This record gives sequence, C-alpha cells and structure tokens, in this order.
Amino acid sequence: MVTSIISTVVFLVFVLLIHGGGYSPPPCSSEKPNRDYIEASVLVGCLLIVPFVKFNLFWYSGWQSTYLVFGVLSPLIMELVLRKRKLSVIGFRMPTNKKVLFLIAGILGLYMISRLVVPLFVGAAYTFNWRGFVSNAIIFAFLEEVVFRGLIQTRLESALGAVWSWVLTGLFFGFYHYYVHYLVPGQALTIANLFELLFLTAFGMMLGVIFAKTRSLIPSYLIHAVNNLSIFTM
Repeated sequence: MVTSIISTVVFLVFVLLIHGGGYSPPPCSSEKPNRDYIEASVLVGCLLIVPFVKFNLFWYSGWQSTYLVFGVLSPLIMELVLRKRKLSVIGFRMPTNKKVLFLIAGILGLYMISRLVVPLFVGAAYTFNWRGFVSNAIIFAFLEEVVFRGLIQTRLESALGAVWSWVLTGLFFGFYHYYVHYLVPGQALTIANLFELLFLTAFGMMLGVIFAKTRSLIPSYLIHAVNNLSIFTM
C-alpha cells in the first residue's frame, strides 16, 4: 500500500512536469465532434462488454481472449475501415517534443531501478515466465496503449482538447481495472486495492499526457511495458 501511495504521488508530479508548456495541434482535427463522442462511447461500451464474452485462444482463457481480439481488431476497424486514415493519427509514428523525451527517459530509468535493481538489494528472487512476459510486457501493454491512448484519447482530444482527453482517459483506465478485476467478478475491494487503483489512475494519466505531448505510442508503451515487468520479481 505504501508503494502504491508513493508511486501515485511520483506519477502525479511527472504529470505536472510533462504538462507544462503548450500542446501540439492534434494530428487530425475533427470538424464533427459528435462523431468523436459516438466512436469513443462505442469503444468504451465494447470494453465494458469484453469481460462477459469468454472463449479460449492460444494459452488464454476467458475474457482475456476477447480482450486480445478486440485490441487487435479495433484499430483496424475504427481507423482503416471507418475513418480511412493512417494509423499514424493514433500514434503509430516516431515521437515529437524532444524535451519531454528527457523526462520520459528519467521515468524509464526510475522504473528500471525499482523493478530490476532494488529487488537485488532486498534479496528478492527473479523468476521468468515467458508467457507472462509475452502477455503482460509485450502484447497487452501495447494493445492497452492502442485502445486507451490511441483510439479513445485521440477521439476525446478532437472533441474536448488535449488536457481533458488524458484526464478522462486516465480516469477510465483506473475504473476499467476496477471493473474487470473487482466489479464484474464480485470481489471485495480492500483499502490496499483502492490505493492500487488510485495508482493505476495516476499511471494512466501520466501515460496519457505523454501520448498527448509526443503524439506517439512508443514512449507510453515502453513505460507501460517496463511497469509490467514486476512479474519477474517475487
């Protein structure tokens, strides 16, 4: 719980630091904000349905298989088919704003120390699970960035502006983890769980402001992936 509180505070500090200064114009401004609202609502609605659709795929079972399929298909359908625009609009591009990249490098450095160096000093053993690595650090970290930052945040930014887009997306990011891990399965929420969800909300906001500043999914994905490296320590 203490770790979650400290991490939340640190993330909020980084949010304020990265937020400073202006934002670049969105890569594709919308002349029809109602369409952006509707598409963002559809994406959110699909995410809320995902935990109730269960089947087996590869080594996944239950709703994670649905989550995987949705994460892969949603950018193709929403961007290439419906919008008929390049995926660079939702962050498939190299990052801009070099000044922010220095702060991102600092965040990655802190993560590497906390996830990989500190456990050595406290005597924690490292374990490696290749399925966990592929799932958490590569596949789902990337797909969550595509869906939450690339698809939902991009649409909210077109309709509401940069700041509200990452604030609302971060709030929904935290709520969604509560929704799938506690609300849907009917699991009780402890005080420690609550602080973990606050941490995830602050984490989602930090990823959102990074995406809004860099216009790229690469920095937010790298931080998300390194965050998920906690599966290697026990």
